[in-house]
Amino acid sequence: MDTEWSQLSEDWERVRWARLQAGFPTARSASETLSMKEDTYSAYERPPEASKSTRLKDQRAIQFGRKFKVSWKWLLLGEGTPFDDVRSPAQDRVMAAMATVDEKQQERVAAAVEALLKAG
Repeated sequence: MDTEWSQLSEDWERVRWARLQAGFPTARSASETLSMKEDTYSAYERPPEASKSTRLKDQRAIQFGRKFKVSWKWLLLGEGTPFDDVRSPAQDRVMAAMATVDEKQQERVAAAVEALLKAG
């Protein structure tokens, strides 16, 4: 198992590593799939001392985490591993709410969510 990720102390390093492990060989390929300008995306992979560097914030970490299939908390803070739970904060809220109701109610909620998602 590749443990290179455990040596990455900066968010920009983690973003780059996540992109590569997700199969995006270039910043351009990642930016296209994220519907971002290449320069905008690339700024997240630059060290702070570099020109046009951008620090990672919560919403971008969530977006990148989803796309690269890694933990957004790991991307942002370096806590845990990239393979920890990759749910978003919204998914965490739904899971917490579902845990407070019985199984029959959970089934009704799940059906309603599925219907909403299908409706677009």
